[in-house]
Amino acid sequence: MGFVQKWRARKTWELHQEALRLLNQGRARDAEPVIGKAVDIRSATLGSDAADTLESRVVRANVLRRLQRHDEAEAEGREVLRLVGDGAGPLMTACQARLLIGQVCLNTGRAEEAQTEAAAALELAGRHDDERLRHAARDFHARVLNVLGRHSEAVAEWGAIAADVAASSGGRSIGALKARSDRAQTLVYLGRYEEAEEECRILIDVASATQHRVPLGLAVLNALVLALVMNGRAVEAETEARTAVEFAESAKGMDARFLLTARLGLARALNAQDRYDEALSVLRSSTDLLPGNLGTEEELAAALHLVTATALLGLGRDATAPVHEALATCGRILGPYHHRALEVGTLHGRVLAAEGRTADALKRLTANTADWREHFGDGHPGTWAAQEALAHVSSAS
Repeated sequence: MGFVQKWRARKTWELHQEALRLLNQGRARDAEPVIGKAVDIRSATLGSDAADTLESRVVRANVLRRLQRHDEAEAEGREVLRLVGDGAGPLMTACQARLLIGQVCLNTGRAEEAQTEAAAALELAGRHDDERLRHAARDFHARVLNVLGRHSEAVAEWGAIAADVAASSGGRSIGALKARSDRAQTLVYLGRYEEAEEECRILIDVASATQHRVPLGLAVLNALVLALVMNGRAVEAETEARTAVEFAESAKGMDARFLLTARLGLARALNAQDRYDEALSVLRSSTDLLPGNLGTEEELAAALHLVTATALLGLGRDATAPVHEALATCGRILGPYHHRALEVGTLHGRVLAAEGRTADALKRLTANTADWREHFGDGHPGTWAAQEALAHVSSAS
């Protein structure tokens, strides 16, 4: 390889790595021209179907996905698969393309298709000797299970991933810590609040002593806030949430999702203390962080509408618009028995009752309570909340 070729190879590698860095920081708009340049140079010098070119095209597809250009992202991913031959070429690239397409499916409300892509990625990863690739495929599979509302299965899978990564790379590796973080966050959905809190506090201590303080430590802190709120410890949750907000606001290069999540946690804690005006003030200060500007984080949109509707209902104001937005968003991206979807369903029943639509409210809450009981059990706090709302509406009718 001559000097010019070596220089171009080095240059495109640097562009590729810079695009990945920007993407990981949530700066997809900045990453787009960088990865585009890498793809162009590699295509011109190596060919459009060369392994390095295809690797950069997968990154470009991920950038497009984060920019909500889902059709373009999926088309790019499928073209990579065509060129790779889905296993005839580099297995890693084929697997990464499958994971990219699966994520697009999740982002566009096609969870069943995402499950198919996850299975294909798992099969490809199982034929590759890269442990990180296998763990990435398993992680995505767990994520799909979680979106579908199969939280117990997701918790079990993340627990297994954490153990496997710890055995091969150490308990303080980012792969092990992230799997434990995802597991802890999902434990909250299952109503296992004390277990989630204990794991979150351990992970916060570990993250603070490693290079993973940002963003892992903040993600776990946000999960801790939710666990405390759900467990009826709103005052403690408020203290932790204010720490999370301050942390997110001061961290340089922080993905805006983490700041919005921190503010949502604070608003939830305030709602739980009947401080609804303060909660709405926190939410209004976050308008520049709305999920429409964050790429594909529609689940955050559902949470935002849920918390807003809760505050408005608490103030005796019309909460119809935000609860309908929450319902629509959950319907697009989550399985019908996901914790958040059922939580929104309970709130919807309460909003219907506040509107004077008693018969509709009773019908909604009866079905919602049955779903909570079937999928989460009689002892889950979500079931109790739905039963309490149903009893309240029934007694007032």
